[in-house]
Amino acid sequence: MIKEISVKNILNRHRKRDEWFLDDYPLNPYQLCESNCLYCYIRGSKYRGDLRSDLAVKVNAPELLEKELRMRSRRGNTVL
Repeated sequence: MIKEISVKNILNRHRKRDEWFLDDYPLNPYQLCESNCLYCYIRGSKYRGDLRSDLAVKVNAPELLEKELRMRSRRGNTVL
């Protein structure tokens, strides 16, 4: 069963620019993943174990994204 969660922010800046995707901010409307791949890098993090059982959708992601982009636009910040 997929859980529904609310989060405080949707854009979190990388410490270092992602060299593969060339982005500064990851955007993921979900927490964890349904695929539960054995080789996934998430398994080495705090989310060890069966990733499917803790899968959650961030229900307020669209509203947060709009709010955060508007706020950054007013400040003159660009989001890549």
